[in-house]
Amino acid sequence: MILLNFSIFYWDFFAGSLTQPFGVLEPYFGLAMFYVYMISLFTSFISVYLVLKTEAFGIGLLLWVPYAVIGFFVEAYFELILNNSLINIWCVFGYSIFGILTGLSTDLSFRILDKKTNLRKSLVASLTGVFQSLVYFGLIIVALGFFYKNGWSAGSFTDPGTFLGNAYFGLPWMVIHALIGGFVAYSISHAHREN
Repeated sequence: MILLNFSIFYWDFFAGSLTQPFGVLEPYFGLAMFYVYMISLFTSFISVYLVLKTEAFGIGLLLWVPYAVIGFFVEAYFELILNNSLINIWCVFGYSIFGILTGLSTDLSFRILDKKTNLRKSLVASLTGVFQSLVYFGLIIVALGFFYKNGWSAGSFTDPGTFLGNAYFGLPWMVIHALIGGFVAYSISHAHREN
């Protein structure tokens, strides 16, 4: 999750052809959150692998705590102090809580899929990765909708300069890579058990 926070930093401030001067996010409302689409393989792999390895409920939540803690200070500095784009400090807390809820979604989805269905463990792991990524995606939309002074900053599906405007490419990418991340976590975990 420490590495994840570094990836957030790069996606936020070096957004390809839309690069602004360092520390400036406007006027690309919500596009800075594009990294959410791109890192699903990584986040799914790490979370699902640890859930499989430890078999402990709550490990997904625990894994996302560093994201919430480190992210709190990063978010507070860049979007509350430097850019003054968030409504207030409670929005920074909201982002942190959303990180923890993402981790909890990993625990809950794995537990439900594993205990309440007859799916193979590989499919449970893969779907858990997808569910975690979709929860993360949904929570980011909530944040972009309600945490910013300029109002709804997630944009629309027809505006390519916004977070949702990239969904035509980003969302399928995210789902496929989250599925792969969960499956790879299962494969490595299963291979270690056999050895």
